[in-house]
Amino acid sequence: MKYIIIMPAYNEEHFIGRALDAISRQTLPPRRLIVVNDGSTDGTAEVVRAYAARHPWIELVNNDKKEERAAGSKVVRAFYLGYQAIREDYDFLVKFDADLEIPEHYFERMAELFRANPRLGIAGGTIAVEEQGEWVYENFSDVDHVKGAFKSYRRQCFEDIGGLRASIGWDTADELLARYHGWTVQVDTGLQVRHYRPLGAETGSVRIRIKVGNGMYRLRYGFFITLISAIKAGYLNRPFGLTGLAVLRGWLQSWLRREPFIVSREEGRFIRRFRRRRMLGKVFSRLP
Repeated sequence: MKYIIIMPAYNEEHFIGRALDAISRQTLPPRRLIVVNDGSTDGTAEVVRAYAARHPWIELVNNDKKEERAAGSKVVRAFYLGYQAIREDYDFLVKFDADLEIPEHYFERMAELFRANPRLGIAGGTIAVEEQGEWVYENFSDVDHVKGAFKSYRRQCFEDIGGLRASIGWDTADELLARYHGWTVQVDTGLQVRHYRPLGAETGSVRIRIKVGNGMYRLRYGFFITLISAIKAGYLNRPFGLTGLAVLRGWLQSWLRREPFIVSREEGRFIRRFRRRRMLGKVFSRLP
């Protein structure tokens, strides 16, 4: 199977070489890797140019437009700058962050998964961060959620969902919309993706959780589902309690501002039904 990778990058000089090395060693190489240098102020572009000189399938796209850094929306806009540069045919499309490292057979395995299941729309491995010399799961979402840092989309699925939404919550919206259109999502827990800049390293967990609440509103989760999610976030994530309150604050902010939704009413109804079923399933699975 043929695939193309789009890699948005902002000030990744100290990380991107590792990611490019990992991709260059793939047993199933990409048709093209498009790196979008999203206004970096460090040596990111120079690092990519050096790799592109050795690997003709690497392409650098520079975005020099000054934009406010905003969770979700800016990275999607950068992704689409790379998407517009695609000239080749492909079977699946990959959004890939510049601070990751993957095993050599990673994309060969992605191709195997897509071939094995014609209704598989989104796939990926599992994310890990280093703690005290050990690589452990980075626990910030459900284990069956393909993280936004590394998503592989079957081409038809990507087109069915209308691509990515330029909004916080885009990497949840894509999976929910894929399911709405009858596609499945799969995480291969045998494929460890090493994350060298953990979530929240720059912005802090409370600020991120406010953005999460914003995203839940824009996905039409409704207050009840958001409340349950906030309780879970406050119980599982430091600083305990405050993270949950931050989720509620984000939802209420968006509600008061009447921010635009990123899904239709019908899609919203499907999303709420899906989330309720998931929540009830987890509750009943824990009963004796």
